[in-house]
Amino acid sequence: MGEVISLDDYRARRTPLPEAMERLELAVRRLDPLVRSRADQLSRIMERELVAIADEVSAGRPRTAARLAERLVDRLEHPAALG
Repeated sequence: MGEVISLDDYRARRTPLPEAMERLELAVRRLDPLVRSRADQLSRIMERELVAIADEVSAGRPRTAARLAERLVDRLEHPAALG
């Protein structure tokens, strides 16, 4: 019996770097205005998360950086994050 393969999954496995870079770029575009608007109110935890994202980018791990950035965006966009 054959196995059903998702073409999106296949492409992501075959070319993971461009897909990860796209995700990272989108997350950073969403993250930038959120961080700028709260620059004086960022908690130490948020600052550490931003450093962790930068570290992952520097280490050549865009997939992990994208995941961290997306998670941070979700937290900052949540109504409870508005204070």
